[in-house]
Amino acid sequence: MFWNLTVEDRLFEIRLLDGAEMLSRWDEVERMLRKAFDDAQYNDDGYSVENPVSFTRAGVDGALGPGIKHVIALGNGGLVGGFFCLPTEPRGDEKSCDVGWVFLTPDLPHPYRRGVLNEIMARGYQAVKNAGFERIVSNMGTAAGSAALTRYGFVHSPLPSTSNRWVKEL
Repeated sequence: MFWNLTVEDRLFEIRLLDGAEMLSRWDEVERMLRKAFDDAQYNDDGYSVENPVSFTRAGVDGALGPGIKHVIALGNGGLVGGFFCLPTEPRGDEKSCDVGWVFLTPDLPHPYRRGVLNEIMARGYQAVKNAGFERIVSNMGTAAGSAALTRYGFVHSPLPSTSNRWVKEL
């Protein structure tokens, strides 16, 4: 499934992929994740660039369960962003889900960033909502992610045992 998006004067393609389609792009996905998260300030002790890479790969390989999808954004033929590890097959009567990492490549010019991120987020939210989920409960991997994703409806909702807990009602 894909959608065309025009931001300013530039055309982007937004795609919803399954694990096999992500696997066919894995070298590029891993390279862009490393580029986006290499110098990040992480919210949890012990996190590094390996966390987004390994969690995304687990979603691609099926280790996170069936029905995991991934939204990618392509511009000029290459990957410029994504919203990964979106569950689309609830187990039983689950109403909450966790999701994976969101990113834009650092070299995506500023005039395009907001429009591309808006579309990535909207398509990711729609995928999990269409599956029957009512909310996303997740942690935010980076300080930049925490700041950016509050604009997309995530609310910091810590528990005594989990301070880095965020909720998005769908």
